[in-house]
Amino acid sequence: MEIAPIFNLTIGLIILLLTLLTLYFPIVIYLNLRKYKEASLGLIFSNLESSIIAFKFLGLAVLIFAIGRIIDLLNLISFSSTVDILATLLYLVTDILLIYAFYKLLIIIRIRNSMDKELNKKIN
Repeated sequence: MEIAPIFNLTIGLIILLLTLLTLYFPIVIYLNLRKYKEASLGLIFSNLESSIIAFKFLGLAVLIFAIGRIIDLLNLISFSSTVDILATLLYLVTDILLIYAFYKLLIIIRIRNSMDKELNKKIN
């Protein structure tokens, strides 16, 4: 039994899971911001230290993403497999950093049930 196909399948499933998580967290953040715009933004500024950490990770992820794009351009002119592997690794690191940053932001702006009831009382 060969290990390579199982290894490739496992890596493919991990990449798929990371990609889905990278998609899931921004959607949940967006829906939360649409529903509780002022409260969510207030929570970002009231938890300033955690927000700064989340935005630092977001900035680092964007920087690594930009480096990965430059390496992709190099991949077009060079036919080395190491450039392709490096670009893939950078995308994985970018995904992990984005997941962490979005998770931290979601934790910061999440409106809990007790807060939701209080906000609904003020509206009504």
